[in-house]
Order: sequence, then C-alpha cells, then structure tokens
Amino acid sequence: MSIDFGQLVLGPCLDTFGAPYAWQSRSLADPVTITGIFDDGYEGLDPMGAMPGLSPTDITTSLPRLGVRLSDFPVPPVQGDTFIINGLTYAIREVQPDSHGGARLDLNLVNIGT
Repeated sequence: MSIDFGQLVLGPCLDTFGAPYAWQSRSLADPVTITGIFDDGYEGLDPMGAMPGLSPTDITTSLPRLGVRLSDFPVPPVQGDTFIINGLTYAIREVQPDSHGGARLDLNLVNIGT
C-alpha cells in the first residue's frame, strides 16, 4: 500500500502554514497562484569549506526558500521561474524535490518591490 504524502502530510501543512503566492512560469502566459511555506531564515556559510582539524569560519547569509507541493503546479517549476512574495520578486535558483510529492524551491531575490 502506497502512502499519499502529498494528500496526507503536505496538504494539511500547506493549509495551516502556507500562504498564496503568484508564480510566473517561463512556459505559461499568465501567473498562477501557488500555496507555499516561505522561509527567509539565516544560515551559516563556510566560504573556505570544511577543513579537518580547523574550526569553521562561518559567515551568516540569507537563504530564501519556498516549500511547495508539486501536484499544485500545472507544469513543473524550473530555474528562472519567478514568485512574488510579500511584494518582492524572487527567481527559482534550484528545485529540490523531496521524493514525497513536495519540493524546496531555493530562491534568489530579483528586485525589491513590484
């Protein structure tokens, strides 16, 4: 028996914590509203890479991302598609499917204000 994570897990999470955002696919003429969970948290980044025996030299950076259910998209999201989130335009940098029907969309801020 297969478990439908998109219906049983992702759907209730998006209903509870998600918000609607305008997504513009490069392959569609009109924007589509997609529900996602936006996170613009800070993350440590080690520009030197991990070096055995040395303490990391982390800098702090922002990592905007959007958690989505892939079945909500009429066509798959791809690098370069854009979202309007809280009045800011973000472009998809990378699509990271989770193998359970969802994906983390890593974003880059394109411009401030629309």
